[in-house]
Amino acid sequence: MRQHGFTLIEMIAVMVIMATLAVVALGSFNPNDYELSAVRDELVGALRYAQSMSLSHTGATDYEVTLSGTGYSVTQGGAAIPHPVTGAGTYNSSWSNVTLGSSGTVSFDGYGEPSLAGGLAWSGNQLAVTVSVGNVSDTLLVERVTGFVR
Repeated sequence: MRQHGFTLIEMIAVMVIMATLAVVALGSFNPNDYELSAVRDELVGALRYAQSMSLSHTGATDYEVTLSGTGYSVTQGGAAIPHPVTGAGTYNSSWSNVTLGSSGTVSFDGYGEPSLAGGLAWSGNQLAVTVSVGNVSDTLLVERVTGFVR
């Protein structure tokens, strides 16, 4: 009669292989990668929101995003606006372990075209903002004519 199952040697071999894979996987895991992605997406969302609000309120005071070394705020003509999702009194965010490579203000006119102030400058046809979390960084780009953020 034939029995089905694994021998002790086979089970130990599988456990050694799984332990080796786990060590390799944990060695390449960096939580800063995930936080960088979240922060970058949040900042892209704030810039796109300011542009869309300026487009929908043509002729009204422009919406702007003010970047600081560790966060941003979205305002209309310098006045605080409520957060569009939470309804909180101000639409801003700051982080303790994030660094933005540029400080200044990006304003959008009624046509969605961006303009820069406060130390920000165009690099060719784009504004490049470096976002860093720990030892990882990524660059966010704002197009000069269209205001498209990527």
